[in-house]
Amino acid sequence: MSTLLQNLYTQALSEDKDDLSVVPEDAIKDIKKNIKDGAKDLEQDWANAMELTQKAYSVAGVERPTPSERSAWKQYEEMLMFAVNELADARKLCKDKSWRMSSTVFKEAMEPRISVRVVELGENKGKGHTVKVKNMEEIIDMVRKQAGSKGFEMDVQDDDDGSRLCTFAQHGIKRNYSVRLRRV
Repeated sequence: MSTLLQNLYTQALSEDKDDLSVVPEDAIKDIKKNIKDGAKDLEQDWANAMELTQKAYSVAGVERPTPSERSAWKQYEEMLMFAVNELADARKLCKDKSWRMSSTVFKEAMEPRISVRVVELGENKGKGHTVKVKNMEEIIDMVRKQAGSKGFEMDVQDDDDGSRLCTFAQHGIKRNYSVRLRRV
């Protein structure tokens, strides 16, 4: 058994040495230069470091590797890290710059949020908690989805003080349960 494991280990080592996917050093230099130039070009609106890296590979005429191409993939990962560092240096992570280290999800997460007090009213009096959301419609949609998944219809009433009252019915029968949403 140990001979089998040793043979597999030796075979894995020899495969790494014979890996023909490695990108030549002169092509790596071209890719690095493209990344540096792309990061410094403030006219470019890179969504993230991966987009810059892919463009650098394309301009250098090098096909982006797949994970099965071990050596080339390792080089690709190194170029991604290089692109992150170059973008950070060139753009200085200022909030008025357009580059992001990742997808727009993180940008949206940084948008200002409002606090909404959610108070559940029913037979057992009220219990409440405060949540942070983009706007009142977001919390209403969340409550509507949760109610709908349990088979309830929801009606929303606007109150004079700016709060909203969500009431629920099932099969046309109004329930003794409501949710009041008030901006804090």
